[in-house]
Amino acid sequence: MYSSIKKHWILAITCLALSRWVMAGETFTFAAENSWPPFARADGRGLSRDIIEQALSYSGSTATFITVPYARALKMAENGQVDGAYNVTLQKNTLQRFVFGNEPLFQAKASFYYPRGSTFDYASVDKFPGGINIALITGYEYGDRYEAHRKRFKEVRVANQRQIINMLLENKVHMAIMFDDVASYTLATMQLPQDAIRKGKLNHISDIYVAFSSKAENLEAKINLFDEGLRRLKKTNGIIK
Repeated sequence: MYSSIKKHWILAITCLALSRWVMAGETFTFAAENSWPPFARADGRGLSRDIIEQALSYSGSTATFITVPYARALKMAENGQVDGAYNVTLQKNTLQRFVFGNEPLFQAKASFYYPRGSTFDYASVDKFPGGINIALITGYEYGDRYEAHRKRFKEVRVANQRQIINMLLENKVHMAIMFDDVASYTLATMQLPQDAIRKGKLNHISDIYVAFSSKAENLEAKINLFDEGLRRLKKTNGIIK
């Protein structure tokens, strides 16, 4: 009898311990960018943050978010001021600065955009003539192929998507590279028709990640928890690529 009761309590205690271990999450701090709607809006909220919070909830983890411009978010992560920044493209130059998990948040397509009356229609960045003006967001990545050619162009880096669209509308630049969902969302919020600027060929498709700081505490544990949360979220919803 005593042996049976003892085994029962050992099993109960073990189950309780395992339950607490499963629910023992981490506390994260992220730098949230403020200019990539609908994934990151001016207040730092958006689809990306929703995905992150849902993924962390599976492990009982919590996160605080500091809303800053994208370039500042990357710098904060690089300096170890936060655990990571998000909406980051995994490519050669970001791999040199940050640590990435195995699971992207989602995929995003980016295309070339031109003023409405422009006759430009390039198939890829290596076909661009040297010296043209290209509007881009400060600190954003546009794929390894663009990085290989960027010194040939005159980049006009700005803080937000509206500025890019306004420069295209006013013919102040020859072209821009914008993520398609972001361009569409921003045109709608500006109450402009979708054909107010002309969409060209695809530049690249990015896997969008959280870029973790190499200086973050409990880095491996945090990445593992986050990856597992993303896997469970994707399996549950079946809608996030």
